[in-house]
Amino acid sequence: MRVAACILLAGVCLFLPVQGDTDPFERALAQLGLSKHTARFNPLDLQNYGGGDHRLPFFDSLHLDPWRVPFVVQTLRQGCLQDARNIANLVSTASLRLSEGTRRTLIGDPTEKLKRKADGFKQPLYEAVTAIYLEAGQKMPAQAAWITQMRAIPPQIQRLLAYLLMATIEARRWRELAFREAFAHDNSQALFDMLCQPPAESENLQDAFNAAYWRLVRAVDLKALFAGAHDLMLASERVAAELQKTPIPSGLRVDIPTPYGIIALHDNQADTYNPQRYLLIVDAGGNDTYLGVGGTSSASHPITVVIDLQGDDRYLQHSSLASLSIEAVPDRKTRRISPCIGGAVLGYAFVLDMAGSDLYRSLGITQGASAFGVGVLVDSAGDDRYECYVNGQGSADWGIGLLVDRAGTDRYHGFSMVQGYGGTKGYGLLIDVEGNDAYIADNQKLDFPSPQTAQHNVSLAQGAGYGRRADYTDGRSLAGGIGILVDGAGNDRYSCGVFGQGVGYWYGLGILSDDGGNDVYEGVWYVQAASAHFAVGVLEDVSGDDRYTATMNMAQGAGHDFSLGWLIELGGNDIYHAPNLSLGGGNANGIGVFWDAAGDDRYEVQPSITLGRSSIGARNTLRERALCLGLFCDTAGKDTYPESLPFARDNTLWTQPGGSQPPLLREYGVGIDCEQLLKPEDL
Repeated sequence: MRVAACILLAGVCLFLPVQGDTDPFERALAQLGLSKHTARFNPLDLQNYGGGDHRLPFFDSLHLDPWRVPFVVQTLRQGCLQDARNIANLVSTASLRLSEGTRRTLIGDPTEKLKRKADGFKQPLYEAVTAIYLEAGQKMPAQAAWITQMRAIPPQIQRLLAYLLMATIEARRWRELAFREAFAHDNSQALFDMLCQPPAESENLQDAFNAAYWRLVRAVDLKALFAGAHDLMLASERVAAELQKTPIPSGLRVDIPTPYGIIALHDNQADTYNPQRYLLIVDAGGNDTYLGVGGTSSASHPITVVIDLQGDDRYLQHSSLASLSIEAVPDRKTRRISPCIGGAVLGYAFVLDMAGSDLYRSLGITQGASAFGVGVLVDSAGDDRYECYVNGQGSADWGIGLLVDRAGTDRYHGFSMVQGYGGTKGYGLLIDVEGNDAYIADNQKLDFPSPQTAQHNVSLAQGAGYGRRADYTDGRSLAGGIGILVDGAGNDRYSCGVFGQGVGYWYGLGILSDDGGNDVYEGVWYVQAASAHFAVGVLEDVSGDDRYTATMNMAQGAGHDFSLGWLIELGGNDIYHAPNLSLGGGNANGIGVFWDAAGDDRYEVQPSITLGRSSIGARNTLRERALCLGLFCDTAGKDTYPESLPFARDNTLWTQPGGSQPPLLREYGVGIDCEQLLKPEDL
């Protein structure tokens, strides 16, 4: 690199012009005496501050090597979109990212023996139901009207249902294995009720004196739990795909009672499914209403699968929600959680809706969510509306929660811990493959006022990883999990309050990745690739003319307190309305990295910790020796910078002094604007 001059302007060292074809990140870091090998957190520094139990190796792989982030997130996005039609693969990947996984299909099909057994039945459905009764230690009735009805079902449909029912038997065995030790010490229903506390009492769940919770944490076998989930999902997907090609005769309506729940097979009439224990629902069509079903309703009802093949359906927690919005439910904060619509507690809940424009409206642990379980909601087509209160739309604590929408223009609305949220040992994932979508974390009805600003909600949404910080209370800190939102295409809108849009907290990892379209991002504080307290937050937008607005603090590539924030904008003419601590801002030994790879962009920000600047804040402490970094990088396009910050201009490399007064030695800040095409795989 050749530098023509160095001019001191208001404490800023301004370099002109920028030349060279080497990695612009390395060129910028070199001005600070750093490189990619040294611009990272030192594990020895981190040891001074303790940590959270159950920290994930996948988290560490990004937190301890920030320069892996662009390629890893690109690969993750591509994998999610590719597997949007292979949900079993998504379950497997999630389990591996939680370090509790197995690759069940590595050398074969783990459900093949079940399929062979079902295919060998002379009366497939009758014999599968008999197997359920035997597994439960009960005797099947010798005579019943449903037995006669069952035998009239076409053989091809019987074989498909028998295969899936045999998979539920096997999945239940895995589930019992997963909780064998936990259930030996505590009543299973008491544990279920504990995990379904109302939102207003949720803080009691992890109380230091709640011995049952901490025993469950130590005792659960997530590997066994996830193995059963994978195989059941594998069978569920296959059966759903085959049923789409296999006409269910008009007039065929059978409800089969079993010890594990009702098996319902209905034709294409419009049906209403009332709150009951369903093991399996297969509905051929019609505009159906599901009331409080599709979830694990108790500890003794740990498995439910719903397959709806056609129709514009309504999935409601209860009938009043047909005309009542979530924010209008008067007891939404104090009502006990009732898992439904792909909501799993201590088990598995899968809902697969294969066609139609549907309405999903429910309160908590719902729409692809789990607590010590695996909950999945798949919607294959249609313009859909998803509305929930908390813990939904791809949300998980100690488990896996998946919401996959494959097509249509959709609207997602929730309050907190929604739209890709991962708590401890949780992997929450929302994938929307295509359509002009809206993701709203409600910031009007202030049910969850933030400690940062009581005028806004704590959203924990749209790609949020969150842990339990307890160093200032009982000391039982728990590392956060993984929360991911992936949107494949379309002009989308993202809106939240505090903590959202690719955010991490307390060893949590949050990722928002949008693959294309002209998108709008709106948030307040800790948003748009921000993180706090030993965490990682990433926002990646691949293409389109996008607009980013954050109003208060910590946004658009900002890391606080040994955290990493990475904003990756790969194409389009973008506008950034940025607050303090943004656009590559590091605070309290955090690392903030901002990268806009191409396009004619406009940056609107006032003088502050921004555009490649950092501030440690603490003096005469160990923090003085630990790195704090803000890095801004724009690698192509004709860009516009604020007149109030004259050091930032096209084709310029600049450094900024630290924000402490006077600046500290380890406060590093650098920005670079150059004309160089760069891809994530180049880093």
